[in-house]
Amino acid sequence: MNLINYLERKFYRIRFKPFYKYVVFAMGAVFILDLFVPRLNLSWRLSLIMPAVVSGEIWRLVTFLVVPPSNNPLSLFLMLYFYYFLGTALEARWGARRFFLFYAIGALGAIIGAVITGYGSNVYLNMSLFFAFALLYPDFQIMLFFILPIKMKWLALLNALFFLSSFVTSSWPNRAAILFSLANLFLFFGGDIVNKSRLQINHWKRKQQFRNTYKR
Repeated sequence: MNLINYLERKFYRIRFKPFYKYVVFAMGAVFILDLFVPRLNLSWRLSLIMPAVVSGEIWRLVTFLVVPPSNNPLSLFLMLYFYYFLGTALEARWGARRFFLFYAIGALGAIIGAVITGYGSNVYLNMSLFFAFALLYPDFQIMLFFILPIKMKWLALLNALFFLSSFVTSSWPNRAAILFSLANLFLFFGGDIVNKSRLQINHWKRKQQFRNTYKR
């Protein structure tokens, strides 16, 4: 967190404005173009493919951020709605400058992962927004599928299990890509997670000691 505070001070003179909604709108626009003008093959042209970058298509280092996360219209609509909600909420909580740092560090991690594997994706980067929101607002309740009320911390736990499963079953290069893509979470929340885990462990130990003493 000290590093984040240092970087934020370095950018203090630069005026940042909320930007993530434009990223979401761009994803939607790319999907529409893919749907109605398929010959453009736009998503592929924007994707982070390292051999193409090395050959001179350096725009892919940025444009992969707006590649749609799904090619199913309903799924895409729900995902983009969710991304918009999470991103704008975090921008409002942190301010545009701090959110930019969070997003930029995640994007850099995704690029490093692409250097290792040859291909990069914005999936883990966008999911890091979800984890960040869940850590800040664990008891915030949403309507899953507009029907089932569920708290963010439980959804985060399910997604953490998915990430863990992907990490375990993937090759080592893909594991590295996953870790680098979540670098922003480690930098922003790593200390808090460790401290909370330590408190929980100490609480459990005290509880066990009390039970053992009571039994005697």
